[in-house]
Amino acid sequence: MKSLPKFTSAVVAVALVGLWLNLPEVRGQKAPGNDPKADKNSVSKPPTPKMADAPGPESAEAKAALDQARQRLLSYPSIKAKLVETVALANRRFTINGSYLQGGGGDLRLRLEFQVKLGDTEGSILEVCDGQVLWTRHQVGNDVRISRRDVRQILQAAADNGLPDNLITVELGFGGLPGLFASIEKSMQFDQYKEDTADGRKLIVIEGGWKPNMLKIWQGKRPDEPLPDYVPSRIRVYLDGESLFPRRILYLGRNAENILRPKVSLDFSEIETDTAIPAAKFKFVPPDGVFPEDLTPHFLDQIKQRGQARGSSK
Repeated sequence: MKSLPKFTSAVVAVALVGLWLNLPEVRGQKAPGNDPKADKNSVSKPPTPKMADAPGPESAEAKAALDQARQRLLSYPSIKAKLVETVALANRRFTINGSYLQGGGGDLRLRLEFQVKLGDTEGSILEVCDGQVLWTRHQVGNDVRISRRDVRQILQAAADNGLPDNLITVELGFGGLPGLFASIEKSMQFDQYKEDTADGRKLIVIEGGWKPNMLKIWQGKRPDEPLPDYVPSRIRVYLDGESLFPRRILYLGRNAENILRPKVSLDFSEIETDTAIPAAKFKFVPPDGVFPEDLTPHFLDQIKQRGQARGSSK
């Protein structure tokens, strides 16, 4: 599977799917109940494929709603929510359950946990940041992998090389939900805005597609072919009509009949925005016998190269 561009890695749903499906323990697994022959037959006789959806003219209302939602996410004293991510690709269907914690204050403190089962394989993903170090733990069966990134060191290097903090936060995936929205805003052009109601609650629904520069990256040297199955064509975001908190995010793609269907859905529930969260929730200590991989030098090298490229282009 082609890896996701680094500057969209904060798109949590797609990034997690890409990460999970790339693990050696998971490759080759089929979702329970899927018939491989049926999948093969359905793919062998598709109608003329429709090319990737280019976005329409940008909606000023949708753009403003997205920006306001991101600012609201940064303003809360704390955020606590349950997450359910549903994945429906051509031959893999599974559900990921998780939770999200975000602490207030100057340093963004985060805790994101996901549990997933695909066939006979069970695993989990944990990301914890205390504002200084971002820890990531991937566990599949008995295999545990832990990495660390020194957030402050990386952000300082970005500042020294003239790169904006918000850009680095988006590209390296440090920002939690605010970073997710910043990444969506950077990558997607929203062309639809409407107001709706569900269960008596007012909703704002915005929808869009990849910005032209992003679409070119996904298409590579084959602009006349459909996007890969794991890459969505469009995104639809459901915002609470009053608080603008995201209730649902849908990543949409075309099926064999060229109908837009959700490939990945991310649903938020049990949302609390003013609950005291213990500081211990944002701390992580690697277990004995597991040696973390320090990814900080890798990111520092990337930032240095970016800074040099910016300097040479002036």
